[in-house]
Parts: sequence; structure tokens; C-alpha cells
Amino acid sequence: MLNSLRLLKYVTSFSDGRVRIRHPALRREAVAATAREKLAAIDGVLSVDFNTVSGSVLILYDSARLPKERLVAVGEAWADYLDAVQAGRPAHVPDC
Repeated sequence: MLNSLRLLKYVTSFSDGRVRIRHPALRREAVAATAREKLAAIDGVLSVDFNTVSGSVLILYDSARLPKERLVAVGEAWADYLDAVQAGRPAHVPDC
């Protein structure tokens, strides 16, 4: 189901109910804090755990409440945002 090239290059592990993503922009505390707030508010997300040293986030979710299609759509929006932030381009925080 994870078939997007933009998102796939950042996914380091994926199984039903669990996904880990690494992106250099997640090393920035302000970016991680914003992402933590927005991602934790998504229905079906159980926990969001960031490591700003490694630039990674582990998201645990209820796959019965958060379909993979929705998870991929959210991931795509965040991949675009994080790429723009890392490149120093203007970016809008995704509205999850």
C-alpha cells in the first residue's frame, strides 16, 4: 500500500499499526514539536515518538481506525512539507 516514491524514501520500517520515518528536517525541535502536535491529533494515532538526534518518528496507530490509504495521504503531505523545510523553501504545515 505504501507506493509513493516521495514517502517511501523516508520510511525505514512499516508493519500494520506501526511506521517509522526518518527525515533530516525532523532533527529540528520546532519541526518535531509541530509534527508531534498535528500527528497525535489524527483519529487512530495511538502514539507519536520523536528522536530529534536521529531525525526519526515512530508512529503507532490503530489500523482499524486509520486506514492505510489515509496514512499514506498524511505521509505524503508531511514528506512534501519536510522536503520544503529542509530545502529552505516556504512551506505550510499539513492540515491533517
